Amino acid sequence: MIKRLSLAAIVIALAACSSNPNEHKPSPLPVLPAKTQQIKAQKIYTVQIGKGLNVTEVAPHLAMQNDKLYAASHNGVIAAIDVQGKTVWQQQTQQTVTGGVSAAYGRVVVATATADVWLLDANTGAMQWRKTLLSPILAAAAQSAERVIVQSSDGKVYGLDAKTGNTIWVFDTPVAALSLRGYASPVVMNENVIVTTELGKVMALDANTGIAQWESRVATPDGRSELERMVDIDGAMLVNDDTLYVGSYQGQLTALNVRTKPQLKWQQALSSYRALAQSESLLFAVDASSHVIAFDKITGQVLWKQQALAWRNLSKPVSFNNYLLVGDNDGYVHIMAQDSGKLLGRFSVKGAVVDLTVFNQQLWVHTQKGQLSAWSFAGAVAQ
Repeated sequence: MIKRLSLAAIVIALAACSSNPNEHKPSPLPVLPAKTQQIKAQKIYTVQIGKGLNVTEVAPHLAMQNDKLYAASHNGVIAAIDVQGKTVWQQQTQQTVTGGVSAAYGRVVVATATADVWLLDANTGAMQWRKTLLSPILAAAAQSAERVIVQSSDGKVYGLDAKTGNTIWVFDTPVAALSLRGYASPVVMNENVIVTTELGKVMALDANTGIAQWESRVATPDGRSELERMVDIDGAMLVNDDTLYVGSYQGQLTALNVRTKPQLKWQQALSSYRALAQSESLLFAVDASSHVIAFDKITGQVLWKQQALAWRNLSKPVSFNNYLLVGDNDGYVHIMAQDSGKLLGRFSVKGAVVDLTVFNQQLWVHTQKGQLSAWSFAGAVAQ
């Protein structure tokens, strides 16, 4: 039987194995520079998205398309927000949204804990079709011009017809006896879709036909117990030109050249279940201990490591101008310098931070309580 553990269950299990009962207590808020030297944030808009998010479920992340931002709640509300913070439309699925939100080609795709995939019109929110699969979907869909591609919790990857929702192809990926509750979202790259497996591999499938093109191991299981050998890839992969960056839990951060067949560029030790972020020359990751790390994108060299936020259950990092931002479980968003990791400021929101994104040259923060807020920084321009 496949066991999918929440991150909270993993932390409890690891803490139980520790000889130090205080090892995983969140770090206190770090000291910031003098107030005159701190970066200040100003709240511009606030929108409520449904009734918020359930800590026991995989949180749906934000998506953008053209002039709209799309968000979802666990009680089934899907909302489109414009650049002025106004709700353009809302759709109620009346199902727990766990698969994230995907927006592309004038379409919005959401997936649910009851194994349904919904495709909505991006401008009106009207449902175009609904497809029921065999297992829940725990990651956002990928989209090409002709396909909607989703990976369900039983390891199956589905290529659905974007116009009708009909199943065009199905590909089975191997599953592990024990895994984190979640998946990395598939990524469309050229004519292929890149998917992950619970055994530490990435695979390329033809997006139209589902035929396997190549596979590459990016993390190697190590340890005596099933818990120690978990090498899930849960954080969103990052594509930059012909390079694919992949982080894994209890594994490595890997850079692959995937122009044709995958070629390893570099690897660094990293245990992470969060999405990656990038600037022009740097790659940023949040590890399983909530340390924030910057890597050189070409060589993989670690350039700095910020450990003052350890065990605060940080969100994914987001690059915004020369800043790097992360949110935490206590509702704080921390502002760091990209070149050094130095903490420059922070501000608070209502509820634990679930997701951050840059939209319309503003930072948008989505919290567990369902608050979606937009923030500006003096002189900041989105990258």
